[in-house]
Amino acid sequence: MPQLSCGVTECSYNAQAMCSLNNIDVTGGECKDGTCCESFSTASYSSNCCSNPESQTGVHCEAHDCKHNEHCSCHADSIEICNCGSGCSCDDTACATFKKR
Repeated sequence: MPQLSCGVTECSYNAQAMCSLNNIDVTGGECKDGTCCESFSTASYSSNCCSNPESQTGVHCEAHDCKHNEHCSCHADSIEICNCGSGCSCDDTACATFKKR
């Protein structure tokens, strides 16, 4: 599992720049700007609902053009989810670790 760093402070799963989910889903495109964290949530009841934040998180990835994607799983040593907009929806997130094949 990659070490996950999350800069999306508006997400209710973000705690101490880590994710309180055991696994996240990243959708993909042909570049970093085409990716987003599908697990993003602003629902106040979801914060830390699954576990305490961990530095390592499983990443199911649909960014098939990324060199870190192996059979829909991210195999980068570390991954950064960044805020690339207002932070109000998953469309405002991106995988900053995306590298084109």
